[in-house]
Amino acid sequence: MQEDIEYLYHIDLNDQVIGCIERKKAHKEGLLHRGGVVFVFNSKQQVFLTMRSKEKTIFPDHVDCACSFHVQYGQTYKQAAIAELQEETGLCQVPVFLGKFVLDKAPDHLIINVYKIVSDAEITLDPAEASSGKFYDVREAEKLISENKTTSWLPQSWKIVKENYLQAVHKNSRNKNRFTK
Repeated sequence: MQEDIEYLYHIDLNDQVIGCIERKKAHKEGLLHRGGVVFVFNSKQQVFLTMRSKEKTIFPDHVDCACSFHVQYGQTYKQAAIAELQEETGLCQVPVFLGKFVLDKAPDHLIINVYKIVSDAEITLDPAEASSGKFYDVREAEKLISENKTTSWLPQSWKIVKENYLQAVHKNSRNKNRFTK
């Protein structure tokens, strides 16, 4: 049986494309490539976090967000986010970009785009990706992330979510409460 070869963007620190690279080679040689994550929030502003499958090559049985992915050669970050979100959670929604960062420390050599969606739809996890998952309020999520083994990208991704999404949600709810009193 022929193994499918997965191609990724080989990029520089400015996210400029150098060329096309096989995923295995990128990981083996520590070459910078594109990745991303999608955080799923519900209407109660709880975040869905997962426990990665024990079968994952890197970070098995570690806490992660709802969806983490590589950007395949030929895809945009957003196209990859939409496709992987549907594959890993069953949710079909266009995510909102929150920020990006460089993670260039073994075993990961990625520029990661961080996205979020808000959905109350049922989540159907891909068992190859995650063994379990549930919604947590923000304080519970903070505790889970700080006290458990996580993927290398989760802490920095969570920081971007807090700075570029949760602070605005909190500020909007304070303003709304001020006008309704």
